[in-house]
Amino acid sequence: MVEVKYKVWIEKDGEIIMGLGRDELLREIEKTGSIKKSAEKVGISYRKALYFIDAMEKRYGKKIVESVRGGRGGGGSKLTEEGKKLLKEFEKVIKEFEKAKENSEKELNVE
Repeated sequence: MVEVKYKVWIEKDGEIIMGLGRDELLREIEKTGSIKKSAEKVGISYRKALYFIDAMEKRYGKKIVESVRGGRGGGGSKLTEEGKKLLKEFEKVIKEFEKAKENSEKELNVE
């Protein structure tokens, strides 16, 4: 069986804004409400997660994650509306590539 492979990410001026790893990190933040827990879940350090978020926000030009420091009620993090929008747009891009992949594989596997 012939299989088409690809890697997709979004760049601005040659710098990555969003890729599969960052997508996974943001989705975990949305689920857990914690950057630290999300970093552990995706297998990166908390520091690297903070770096990714900062880099994405600078390159995208918009706030993606909003954090509240701990205290009596505890802290937490969540995606901003712009962060949610970025995830949805990246998901659309991935779906389009998946369709193209499937169509190409069908054409390549014709006997």
